Amino acid sequence: MRNLVDEKLLKFIVVGVINTLVGMAIMFGMYNLLGCSYWVSSAANYILASILSYVLNMKFTFDYRGRALGSSIRFIINIAICYLAAYGVAKPLMGWMLTNSSITLQENAAMLTGMCIFTGLNYIGQRLFVFNERNCTEGNMEYKKIYDEWISSPALTEEEKQILKEMPEEDIYEAFYKYAEFGTAGMRGIMGLGTNRLNKYTIRMASKGLAQLLGEGSKVAIAYDTRNNSVEFALETAKVLAASGIKAYLFDRYSPVPLLSFAVRELDCDGGVVITASHNTSEYNGFKVYDNTGSQMGEEMAGMIADNISALADGLSIEVADDNHENIEHIGDDIIDRFHDAIAGCGIELDKNAAEDIKIVYTSLHGSGRDYVLRTLDEAGFKNVILVDEQAEFNGAFPTVKKPNPEDKAAFAIAEKIASEHDADIIIGTDPDCDRIGIGVVDGETVTYFSGNQTGVLLIDFLAKMDIEPAGKKLVTTIVTSDMGRVAAESYGIEVIKTFTGFKNIGAEMNEMKTGEYFMGYEESYGYLPGEHARDKDGVSTALVICQMAAYWKSEDKRLTEVMNDLYKKHGYWIDRQQSFTFEGSAGAAKIAEIMKNFRNEGSKVFTDIAAVDKFLDYSEGIDGFPPANVLKFIFDGGSWIAIRPSGTEPKIKFYYCITAAEEAVAVDMYEKFKTKVEETLR
Repeated sequence: MRNLVDEKLLKFIVVGVINTLVGMAIMFGMYNLLGCSYWVSSAANYILASILSYVLNMKFTFDYRGRALGSSIRFIINIAICYLAAYGVAKPLMGWMLTNSSITLQENAAMLTGMCIFTGLNYIGQRLFVFNERNCTEGNMEYKKIYDEWISSPALTEEEKQILKEMPEEDIYEAFYKYAEFGTAGMRGIMGLGTNRLNKYTIRMASKGLAQLLGEGSKVAIAYDTRNNSVEFALETAKVLAASGIKAYLFDRYSPVPLLSFAVRELDCDGGVVITASHNTSEYNGFKVYDNTGSQMGEEMAGMIADNISALADGLSIEVADDNHENIEHIGDDIIDRFHDAIAGCGIELDKNAAEDIKIVYTSLHGSGRDYVLRTLDEAGFKNVILVDEQAEFNGAFPTVKKPNPEDKAAFAIAEKIASEHDADIIIGTDPDCDRIGIGVVDGETVTYFSGNQTGVLLIDFLAKMDIEPAGKKLVTTIVTSDMGRVAAESYGIEVIKTFTGFKNIGAEMNEMKTGEYFMGYEESYGYLPGEHARDKDGVSTALVICQMAAYWKSEDKRLTEVMNDLYKKHGYWIDRQQSFTFEGSAGAAKIAEIMKNFRNEGSKVFTDIAAVDKFLDYSEGIDGFPPANVLKFIFDGGSWIAIRPSGTEPKIKFYYCITAAEEAVAVDMYEKFKTKVEETLR
């Protein structure tokens, strides 16, 4: 915390003098001239003078650059506390000190004393709470300088400059207070002008950083999904790489993430890029980078690219090639045909009648998976596949859903209606870049949706059952994925490897295996890879296996819900849930950091009234053979656990619950208690 006695205090005193004179005139005038009561007079002073204080201090004292709505809410909370504390203390204090004086003198003295106390408390509250210094220009003076550089740069069009000139002050701060972070998931953020936004200039910076790492003569595959500006950003990437002497293989159509991973391996590339923000809402896009194995880049590679970006002399004047440069080659049918051949190898031998008997509703949620999933299922003999036409259009606005995310049941509302009309057996849906997939089982008017963990357990059990020799093969999953999958895999003799969250870590484990050792990889966030053709989660191949699994069990007169219940009977009852709390902007990042700090220091005490903590794991210390990471895990007596981590790609902090008990009711009760405790703690 900075010293509270500085230039800002002097400015606050100037505002305070003005504020006090106005407030005193209101308060003493109402009390002595109009005959209003002590509380009415002081309240009028407090309300009107505080509004004046807010307006003057926001611009003059603290030069606040954050959101006005957030600061005004904090302001109301602050003055309510200050008022009750100051005037509530002043009246009894003056009554005690001036016992033998008149009530009028006591109350006038109380109002003056309360004003002094209120002013002191108000200063501290405004500085540290209302206009938190992380949102003020001090310490962030560079953002205005960078904003001015963008406005004056010849690289920007006049239209772009005009947009910047019309940008509200708080938006300028959020757009320029930092550079878009480049981490192990690449960049992901809101689209728009600014260093902290996704636009053609920040895309060029990232592309140049990658080009400098790989070097002239390298090869890079580039794919893009259906999001707004994805085509433009992909072309900008290709043009920067081409101008840097790198061969850019640019897909000629919307393409899923697993296809890019496959193409990097198949074309022997040195890296890959996908323009996508996965399942984020429509205002987001991203720049995701892959290494030469088809895995998302690791920390070392990300760090070197980030350093290259930081060292750019002028990020707005990066050299770009023409659209038809010789280093840009468009790819399509040939590599896609090879991809589908590889996908077919992920499935099982399924009876033809079983495939034709099952009825499937599929939604691509306006994303890139549509043609790939439909072709895969058709070639596998599934003839009763009903596409949700209302969500089949390639549309980056995602007009039929709030979130294009198969983890969100609301995304399946239209599919549910169609499934009911056609008496379907299952619903499947993929996200815009088709690396995630969700599944719902239809039973008349009821649709039961599986969590990512449940789908993973079903796939493990099915693939192991269909495998002649599953024992000795390796399942790769993560430290925040349910242990039910581990238990199910080990029951077949399958070795289980745990990694950090993120499919790049699963891909890294795959790269250490011999051909044929890999069984399956998955994580709780609806991502699965049942084959060795790629190094990232794959909604296309998983769609194939899910449909084969549902068809097989239907031929055995069982719905997948019944199969799941059988697995609970076999392996115990498990509740696996995830909670995400979103905190936007610079203030949100600080809030997430504070939450992690509090749970790291005091977390074990939070849950003691629910269950005893058997073990506390702080992965930032580099435990269990893992490198340091900002993940916490509380393991309780009986095997249940809660894990906490900030998202690497979104302004969220995530809580993962894995609750197990012999009986469902006991597990449900324990989960509800844990969930309530977390929500109370974050208030």
